[in-house]
Amino acid sequence: MTRRTMDLGNGRIRYRIQGEGPPLVLVSTLAGTWIRQIRQLSQHYSVLTYDMRGFGDSPSRRGFPSNAEHADDLDRLLETLGIPRASVLGLSHGGLVVQHLALRHPHRVRRLGLVASFARPGGSAGIFLKMLNGFLDRDDLPNFWEVLKSFLFSAAGSERMVRMETHLRRTMFDRYTTAALRSIYGQAREHDLLTELCAVRCPALVIGGEQDMLFPPSVTEELAAAIPGASLELLPAAHVPPVEAPLPFNKIVTEFFGVER
Repeated sequence: MTRRTMDLGNGRIRYRIQGEGPPLVLVSTLAGTWIRQIRQLSQHYSVLTYDMRGFGDSPSRRGFPSNAEHADDLDRLLETLGIPRASVLGLSHGGLVVQHLALRHPHRVRRLGLVASFARPGGSAGIFLKMLNGFLDRDDLPNFWEVLKSFLFSAAGSERMVRMETHLRRTMFDRYTTAALRSIYGQAREHDLLTELCAVRCPALVIGGEQDMLFPPSVTEELAAAIPGASLELLPAAHVPPVEAPLPFNKIVTEFFGVER
């Protein structure tokens, strides 16, 4: 495994590369989200993960970037690493960022995967995002996390969430400030690329959780319908299918991105 840091001038990106094979970029706010994917996927791909600028081990010198700027950061990272094109898989916040990447830097994206994401926060997604932002506006971080936890796992996976709470708190909850979360969830409320995603020309896969209350199947289906020829998969999970349903998730991802070794 390679761990290195790239200086952007306006901040730094801490990244990790594991495995050998065609490049596959796993995009989420923090790299640790993909803990249940790295071992299997790195058997087939050169897997690149990183903390987005402004989060985790990637400091920003100019505040929190917009999601479009995060996409530009990824373009620069790939350019620096000498990767002209890669398959890209984005989860939740990462899914919004890679939508911008596919539109702003289409030459970079061989295949596109979007997980627990949306084209616009319609219906209940907009209501729940407004509620979560309300907690952040009041600096009520404890209640923000208590509510968000209820979205992460389905009823069937709730016992797993209880078992994983210490790990989740160490790798996710305790690594965000209120300001960081305001950047993520504030931009999520404003995200709307519904009419632009028709310009995506690479093969695309959209994965959602059948029981995701935060971004329910209706917005997952809307996202898939907005991208020409996109495939749609709904897994028996809530908001984090890679964590709650890793075996079917990894199988679908491997089949879609292909194994070229």
